[in-house]
Amino acid sequence: MNVAKQEIVATSVPQTRTESLRESLGGNYVGAGSAQDVLKVLSTGFLEPFTLVNVIRGEIVHADSESLSCDLSGRMELLAEVARRGAPEIVEDVAPLSMLAIPLHPMGLSQKLIAVGVFIQEPVTSEHQIAAAARAFGVDAGRALRWSHGREYWPPRLLLRMAESIVENLVQHKQITHLRHEINEAVAHARDTYVELGLLHRLTSRLNFSGDVTELWQSALAWLADSVPAQSVALVINQSLEDEKPRFLSDDHEHVLIHGECPAEKSAVRELVKKLGPASHKQSIVLNRAETSLPTWYCPTLRELVCVPINGGDQPLGWLLALNHKGSTNIEFEQFGSVEIRLLASVGTILGIHSRNLELYQKQSELFASLVRALTSAIDAKDRYTSGHSERVATVSVALARQLGLDKKAQDTIYLGGLLHDVGKIGIDDLVLNKPDRLSEEEFEHIKLHPQFGYDILRGVRQLDKILPIVLHHHEAWNGKGYPHGLVGSENPLLARIVAVADAFDAMSSDRPYRKGMPDEKLDAILRDGAGSQWDAKVIDAFFEIRDEIRALSAAEPAGYSFEGALG
Repeated sequence: MNVAKQEIVATSVPQTRTESLRESLGGNYVGAGSAQDVLKVLSTGFLEPFTLVNVIRGEIVHADSESLSCDLSGRMELLAEVARRGAPEIVEDVAPLSMLAIPLHPMGLSQKLIAVGVFIQEPVTSEHQIAAAARAFGVDAGRALRWSHGREYWPPRLLLRMAESIVENLVQHKQITHLRHEINEAVAHARDTYVELGLLHRLTSRLNFSGDVTELWQSALAWLADSVPAQSVALVINQSLEDEKPRFLSDDHEHVLIHGECPAEKSAVRELVKKLGPASHKQSIVLNRAETSLPTWYCPTLRELVCVPINGGDQPLGWLLALNHKGSTNIEFEQFGSVEIRLLASVGTILGIHSRNLELYQKQSELFASLVRALTSAIDAKDRYTSGHSERVATVSVALARQLGLDKKAQDTIYLGGLLHDVGKIGIDDLVLNKPDRLSEEEFEHIKLHPQFGYDILRGVRQLDKILPIVLHHHEAWNGKGYPHGLVGSENPLLARIVAVADAFDAMSSDRPYRKGMPDEKLDAILRDGAGSQWDAKVIDAFFEIRDEIRALSAAEPAGYSFEGALG
């Protein structure tokens, strides 16, 4: 039943704003068993509530008190069209508000259900800024302004890309859940499925987004060899992918991996897959003696085989093969059958899903890197006298952290913290920040607010929690005379103390409008004199241990840095 205007009313979609986006996309999610499950994942992922709409009846089925109540009745036909298309779309975009619609039927739910969320694109400080959007959305401008306070900002393009990523993950998780359900049913009916379950458990426990994919594949082959009665098992990578090769497969990856005593050369195994043709791209193939004993069979040493595709989209990423049944001889032979097909197909499915997830993870990592670098560029553009400063501080900080023996995870954190340590300068008056001569005492006190500004800007972004101490405390001093909190000695976190040295080095060595960069001798003397008073003496010692490397890093063009660790 349609109504003239439907207001969103309070129900029970909980907001868990302390959960991370990665958890909502990854291990925390079990399966899209209901629309409520999907709403919870969407709300957690976007840090905003969603409204559930039945587009056939034109009714709001489920809503949340934190939602921005808006008029959906006039948009039912448009929402129904989005549901028919089956992909997320932004159905209204009047700055600074966007309305996102996500169909639920790709996750196995009803085609008539669609999730709708309203998002703020940028900070709003007055009713005038939001008045036009409020009218378009059928909302009171004052209420819209109050609702916007404290919300995450979602540019429309990023909003749509994130929606597509979450939907893809939900669909993939549903596939995995379905696969596990089938495995559990098989365990109850067949002894052989116990072996399958053990193998899949070992394999899925090794799935992660770090490490070498080839190592995982080699392990999968070794475990298959323990479970399948074959002389050898093989993995052949598809060398003729029409789409771009997955980024996690470098050119030096082997194209044929073998475990066991292979009855043929690697080139013959690769040629075998080619001869199986397009049929092997979509389905499992079994060949036993009835086929391999024919005169036309090209490789007499291959007597029995199973070949299953590793699905990676439109074309397989590769194939898993079991070669020659262990129970066969030249006179008597046994055959591969449904048990071996199911076992290889299960492993192939998991490897394929993991590969697609890995590709998606890398895309998300690149998106994260782009956003961070865009923010860094905004910082440098704000302060025209320190262009490149953030990148140099980040690079020198990593070198110091490495010299002090910190692990890769800490190095990733300090690089990200170095890039964003001055983000608070966005809140500093341009006239003060770009003043061409020395600052007055009052102006310097204003500049000293930027660590707190930076902390306030970033603290709402869950993925950046670990760099907040760097942003807030990189101007603290060992003797307690720094700012903003006057921390003494080791009260200040180590990563912040490292960035403090890198920041000071770059500030002193770089040209300013009112002075040239300091000569090396004077700069070194200042750092030595400040050890144990201004800066941590251990960090200063590490600085001089790699002084030549730091000079080179500071003078060189940025070499780039992987952000994958920043998401892990």
